Order: sequence, then C-alpha cells, then structure tokens
Amino acid sequence: HITFLKKKYSLSTEHDVSMAKYSRLPKRKENEKLKAEVAKEVANARRKQHLSSLQYYCALNALQYRKRVAMMEPMLGYTRGQINFFKKGAEMFSKRMDSFLSSVSDMVQSIQGELDAEAEKMRVSQQDLIAVNESVYTPDSDVTSPAINRNLIQKAGYLNLRSKTGLVTTTWERLYFFTQGGNLMCQPRGAVAGGLIQDLDNCSVMAVDCEDRRYCFQITTPTGKAGITLQAESRKEYEEWICAINNISRQIYLTDNPE
Repeated sequence: HITFLKKKYSLSTEHDVSMAKYSRLPKRKENEKLKAEVAKEVANARRKQHLSSLQYYCALNALQYRKRVAMMEPMLGYTRGQINFFKKGAEMFSKRMDSFLSSVSDMVQSIQGELDAEAEKMRVSQQDLIAVNESVYTPDSDVTSPAINRNLIQKAGYLNLRSKTGLVTTTWERLYFFTQGGNLMCQPRGAVAGGLIQDLDNCSVMAVDCEDRRYCFQITTPTGKAGITLQAESRKEYEEWICAINNISRQIYLTDNPE
C-alpha cells in the first residue's frame, strides 16, 4: 500500500526544472517579463508540490487508521455471527460477549471518528493552501526590502553548487546544505546523511560575479585559496548565508582565541 501511495503521489521533476530556469536568469539587463513568468512557474510548482505532500500524508494517515481496524471489523462480524447462532444455548456467554463486542464497536467508531476528523482537518488545510497568496511561493518576492537575519549561527537550505566539468565548462547542481559544528555540510538527494564539504574555521565568504548569475558567493580557505562557489535563490537567502558563514567563522576564532 505504501509503495502504491509513493507512486501515486510521487513528486515530479517540475519544481527542479523550474528552479533551474529561475537560477539561470541573467543578472544584467533582465527581461522583467521573462523573470515574472519564470517566478510564477516556480510558485505554481511549489504550490503543487506542497498540495501533493499534504495529500500523501493524508493518505498515509488513512492507511494507518485502516490498519488499526482491519483486524477488528472481521473479528466483530464473525463473533456476532457465532453469538447469533449459539444464542439460545449460551445466554450467559452471549451477555459477556455482547459487552465485549460493544466495547470493540465503540473502539472502532472512535477510530473512525478520529479518521474523519483528520480528513476534515486535512481538507481545511488544503483549502487554506489553495487560497494562500502566490507571493508565499514566489522566490525573491520581497527583493526590495527582505527581512534579513544577520545574526544567524546556523543555516540550512538549498543552494546551487558550481562544479568544473572541463577546462572552461561548468555545471550547477541544486543541493541541500546545512551548517553543523563549524562545518558546511551537503546532503545530495536520496542520501541518508550529509557529508562535509567545507571546514568554516577561519574561512571568509564574499559576493562574486559568476557567469552572469545572481546571488553568487564564494567561500575562501584560510590560505587564501578560492573554495566553493554557491548560488542562492533570493537576496534574503544570499545575504543570510554570507552572514551565517562569517558569524560561524568568527565564533570559532573567538573560541580558540579567548583573549
């Protein structure tokens, strides 16, 4: 059943494709109409992804409730049939069983009530999701005055990682990054855990111009050697990542050099 649900509600690559198009929007001489169209495409893909996730979790909950009553309902029907058959010769037994069956029946009804309440709650959530403003899903919707937290010492989210594939050719891969214990970690899709990608001790980070892409920044190692180049999806994410990495590097330095 769970395998069937995963196939039924499996998320397409639509969001990844739309994010790739959005990431490739040029920094200079932007075509505002094209930017708006691509941003709308990203917002629609995120809304569909969110809705599909809610439906998947609702289906999982329903399956869990069905598992709880799957054994009770057949047993209830069978026992009632046996009682009706032997009722005349087993009055004492039937009275006790009636009490037991009544208890089981109440339990089944209670579970069904919980399922109905959960389904209604999920239905309301889906209606709220459909009615939510599109700006919630649109990347960089608050580009003029985003609410930026410059005091972060932890950060997580998706970034595009630049990798060289030849002498002059590069690729960009969208991956999940997070900070942990003074390190920048990366967790590829399908992996069960993240791996170390950059030690942030005494590192510096700065904005860079890269392939006419927006919101790019580079982490430089203590030796001054250029490390990895990353791209955020919005101005808010871009500035918060830079602040968080600088804050972490500074915190490590102050811990190692208390005076």
